[in-house]
Amino acid sequence: MNKIFSYIKLNFFVKTSIVIGIILMLLFGLLFFLSEENTSNDIENLRSQGYLSDDIGIEFHQFNLTRLSSGTLFGDQKKLLSSNDLVNKPYLLNFWATWCGPCRAEFDELELLWNEDNLVIVGVNVAEETNDVEKFVEGVSSTFEIVLDQDSSFSSKYNVRGIPVTFLIYNDKVYYKWTGPISPKRVRDQIVLLEESGVMQ
Repeated sequence: MNKIFSYIKLNFFVKTSIVIGIILMLLFGLLFFLSEENTSNDIENLRSQGYLSDDIGIEFHQFNLTRLSSGTLFGDQKKLLSSNDLVNKPYLLNFWATWCGPCRAEFDELELLWNEDNLVIVGVNVAEETNDVEKFVEGVSSTFEIVLDQDSSFSSKYNVRGIPVTFLIYNDKVYYKWTGPISPKRVRDQIVLLEESGVMQ
């Protein structure tokens, strides 16, 4: 009799475990589906708002600016960074200054995009002395590319009036502009749009 009860209990436990396992698999599948659907909806919303356009009305301007050696894209190999060095590389052109609170706050986000997403970041410091910029960059342990626009001539070409302001560029074309601190998610979504559209190979 005890053996029969033991068998019944074991059989019940096995069946219960199987049912629970199936329920969990269905729940995980549903969550994955909803996540994919939300991502798709987010991208469609961005597309409908015109975030991907052949011409957003901002002209691209080439540059060849003095860079800090703290950037790890080229290390100590180059004294100047040129837009020609970034052909076939999507990159963010970020205008900033050490005295700008929002600029300082978004450095972590820029570093995240560079280190985790391998998205090239070019931080354009506007109208500051080299020593001040180097001291700040060393203090925040930044490793993305920093270039100097000490006379603001390059910034003026992009009509930069307030900072931070960031442009998404690929092969000498401006695809988006962010005014104020950037959102890594919005940057990633925009790059997905470029990839889906075939613009970025």
